[in-house]
Amino acid sequence: MRRLRMLVKRSQIARHVFISVCVLLGVMVIGVVGYILIERMTFTEALYMTVITISTVGFKEVRHLDTGGMYFTIFLIAIGVSAVLFFLAGLFEYLLSEALGDVWGRRRMMNNIAGLSNHHIICGYGRVGRSVAEELSDQGKRFVVIETDEETYKECVAEGHLAVHGSATENESLLDAGIERAVGLVSALRSDADNLFVVLTARTMNQNILLIARADQPESEQKLEMVGADRVISPHKIAGKRMANLLVRPGTCEFLDIAMVTNLPEYFLSEMKVGPGSGLLGQSISQTRLRERTGVTILAVRKAGEKVFNPNPSVDTHIEEDDLLVLIGTPEQMALMEAENAPKRR
Repeated sequence: MRRLRMLVKRSQIARHVFISVCVLLGVMVIGVVGYILIERMTFTEALYMTVITISTVGFKEVRHLDTGGMYFTIFLIAIGVSAVLFFLAGLFEYLLSEALGDVWGRRRMMNNIAGLSNHHIICGYGRVGRSVAEELSDQGKRFVVIETDEETYKECVAEGHLAVHGSATENESLLDAGIERAVGLVSALRSDADNLFVVLTARTMNQNILLIARADQPESEQKLEMVGADRVISPHKIAGKRMANLLVRPGTCEFLDIAMVTNLPEYFLSEMKVGPGSGLLGQSISQTRLRERTGVTILAVRKAGEKVFNPNPSVDTHIEEDDLLVLIGTPEQMALMEAENAPKRR
């Protein structure tokens, strides 16, 4: 949408310049023809008189004007000066938009980023980074892209995303993107070494941030985890598993695809970390009566400090602080569940 508005704006400026040039040429034609017919001037004399009249430079006329020529000159000054001002306004608008548009745009961009908190950062706007940005945008999440290539950065901005032009391996770029206030970072650079450096730097600058890294080589996955990555994703491995599952479990994959898309009205998968003061805290799943009250079903539970989920937990499973619940329900049911079980204010 922002890209469309920018294209429309540029089109309007170009149209303004084109119309102003046409109007100015039209006034000059009127002036030349008028002086030739009224004062019997040559073409060169008429053109000279027209130019010095509409430009108001004040040079002496080429010959003495009679009454008709004087009135025509007054008329030409009135429309000529207006045409020149109209042309100059369009020309300056075009030049300023081209010369200073990037400066003003980037300053406004940095102000918007400075006001963000609890957002996500995407390092790299290639195919993987672009897909991450599209998904976060569809889910209404706030994020900032860090991209080093000038043309790719402009494409990102034109598509309506907040972005920082720079290398994600540099501390300054991460600080500009608000690394200290962010809750998640995806390092989707093409080089495993660059992703390793980004993860190491980001973990140093923000101990609590969730770090997701891309790895093309199998031996890079363990190294990324060693320097602080919470999750390491290999696009090639994920694609292979996805294709295999589509062959042997097409129905299951279709169900998960529908459940993971949050903009569908039927249902979707979500997660909730049980915080202090939550209405679910200290109760078993049966005691919460979550499904009866809201329609939301608990599919899995991961206890605090553990890495393995308990799928299809029993009704006697107690919910404790920092437990992670995987839930399924409609958007309305999820909203009702969150409202009923929000942390209670003291």
